[in-house]
Amino acid sequence: VDALAMQMIKRPEQFQVIVTNNMFGDIVTDLGAQLQGGLGMAASGNINPNGVCMFEPVHGSAPKYAGKNVANPFGAILTVQLMLEHLGFAREGALIGQSVRQAVKGNKCTSDVGGSLGTKEAGDYVCSTLTRLMKESA
Repeated sequence: VDALAMQMIKRPEQFQVIVTNNMFGDIVTDLGAQLQGGLGMAASGNINPNGVCMFEPVHGSAPKYAGKNVANPFGAILTVQLMLEHLGFAREGALIGQSVRQAVKGNKCTSDVGGSLGTKEAGDYVCSTLTRLMKESA
């Protein structure tokens, strides 16, 4: 795990998938989350090739932010992208990813990644962008 952490910092683009046990996975997902903008941006999927899978944002439920309109919704939204892609809905997943990228590039995001929107407003922006992209690609 120490060599992996070093390589993640040095050349993160070399990795597409990392398979590890839970303890090391927890360490490297937090490191990877920070590399991409923080825990609020981090999607996660626990894949069981022979059964039930679980998808959740890396940050968990973040109860200290509940009701304050300050949490970054993108980790949860990108988790839906992972789930859809896993279930065979590649086009729909790609549109979700594209919507989040447009939000970040346009600073239509929460303060942790450079924007000034609240949770609801950032989520609404992604939803409206996704709706537009779906209509354009139909």
